[in-house]
Amino acid sequence: MSRLSRLTIKTLPPDQPPYQVDEQVYKRFDQRNNLTVGRPNWDAGVQKFSRQAGATRAARIQSGQPGYGLKDYSLFLAAGTAAWSQGTGINHANRGLSSWNPQGAKLPPGIGPWEGSPEAATDMVKRAARFMGADLVGIAPLDRRWIFSHAFWADGSHKEIVFDAVEQALETDDQLVIPERMRWVIVMGTRMDREMIQYTPSPVGCAETRITYSRMALQVSGMAEFLRGIGHCAIPSINGLGVSIPMAIDAGLGEQGRNGKLITPQYGPSVRLCKVLTDLPLVRDVPIRFGVTEFCNVCLKCAQACPVDAIHTGERTWERDNISNNPGLFTWHLDNELCRRYWAMGNGDNCTACVRACPFTKGPGLAHELVRLAVSNAPALDPLWLKLDDAFGYGKEEDASAFWKATRR
Repeated sequence: MSRLSRLTIKTLPPDQPPYQVDEQVYKRFDQRNNLTVGRPNWDAGVQKFSRQAGATRAARIQSGQPGYGLKDYSLFLAAGTAAWSQGTGINHANRGLSSWNPQGAKLPPGIGPWEGSPEAATDMVKRAARFMGADLVGIAPLDRRWIFSHAFWADGSHKEIVFDAVEQALETDDQLVIPERMRWVIVMGTRMDREMIQYTPSPVGCAETRITYSRMALQVSGMAEFLRGIGHCAIPSINGLGVSIPMAIDAGLGEQGRNGKLITPQYGPSVRLCKVLTDLPLVRDVPIRFGVTEFCNVCLKCAQACPVDAIHTGERTWERDNISNNPGLFTWHLDNELCRRYWAMGNGDNCTACVRACPFTKGPGLAHELVRLAVSNAPALDPLWLKLDDAFGYGKEEDASAFWKATRR
């Protein structure tokens, strides 16, 4: 990060993160209510649309619309091969590349666990995370509020997640048990290519989401094996186990925006998250602010870009739209049911139009750095930057057929 970029970031006391929780109302989220992996398996109302993605793809292909052809959808599906073919560990705890069991890592004979200061451990872990492919990495004490109350699998299994004084993480007939000493979370962010995101919501643009998940599946399992190889416990997770965004906020990676995504200083919302729980003592990072909330109060570009108006244009609220949003959080709650319905019945893939439209999704450059500095320190100018963003045509959907033309020799 450049010196100018660092000037846009204000660090916060650890006990004053940039979110609000009503402890009288909030409770750990039950993954059974998740609209990607939970409700499609038990909620008849959601099942009506969630199982139509294949038919939607066929209709889109037959329509002849550029960017929605057979090769486009094939690219989208193929990009997720590493993540989805390994036991669907992307969305489920203790499955595939998110297995809680060592994949071969162990200490050499006669060698004890790695020993060093928390500062040395933190430097080592962050270097290893970046080697594994992480573009961003932050450390936070594990806040158990962000761990799911129950895990859910596509076969209908539904198990409580608990903490107990056990030596190793384990799964029983009715519980997932996390060792009490697992008190740290390493949060890793992997950027998505901005040029590819400009093609969303076409399947070519959405293929960038899936290829990023494939990269993360490898890096999160690799990070966990590294920790096990130095004699410490590790539990890898992508979307399973718990909610990543508040963990990332606690780890100092960014703020949450109107579109419900983590907004980072470096890549805006064009980033995906994974995490590893560990018992290795580390040094925490602290939450940050850099003007996201103030800018989102003015900017409505993600809401305007949403094909189904699933992003609200009003103020933040404690009220939620449905059971797939957790109560007790003061935020911009998305209408997740509308969003997921569009995935299945409107597009046949995912979407990320809100990521494309976000003014924080910008490439490097002095002009963009100066605007970020102003957004962080002079919020009164936010309407001006929004007008300029529109004037320069940022955030508009690009013709996805250009992706294939660029490969010609």
